[in-house]
Amino acid sequence: MFDITHRDRVLCNPTSLAKLQEIIEILALPDGARVLNIACGKAELLVRLVERYGCSAVGVDVSPYFIREARERAAERASNAGIDFHEVDGAKYDGSPESFDAVMCLGASWIWEGDLGTLKALARWARPGGQILVGEPFWRREPEEAYLQAEEVLRETFGTHFENVQTGIRLGLTPLCSIVS
Repeated sequence: MFDITHRDRVLCNPTSLAKLQEIIEILALPDGARVLNIACGKAELLVRLVERYGCSAVGVDVSPYFIREARERAAERASNAGIDFHEVDGAKYDGSPESFDAVMCLGASWIWEGDLGTLKALARWARPGGQILVGEPFWRREPEEAYLQAEEVLRETFGTHFENVQTGIRLGLTPLCSIVS
């Protein structure tokens, strides 16, 4: 389904290229950094990170179409970079624990059933002192019951922005920055 709805998009999540660039600068990756992006889509973020920092990267996505486009994009713009792509469900990716300087999942927390599961999963791959970047939907205001019924979603499906940040703190993570799209 995502292959159809996201076919003509550069980014496969609800953010802008300007916000993406802001994220890239804030990450301030060290020389020799390794980056993991779960649900990488067409790999625009990974390619930009490689262009900016010269890091090595791993992109994981379940879509064969997105992985094909990601490989084409990487070959076109970062052909000498070490970007490896894996066509697999993010929940089944078996990368080495504590081996990445930055680990991210933008807009696909459903892979681990929400913010808490996503943060736990990503923390597993982050090196001590590494960064975790999550793009998580949140309620800007309490949703109306009619909306929840129409969308067939439970209020508990998402937290508020504050609740999302608190989830990370409860896991022992330190919030460094927040960018809202």
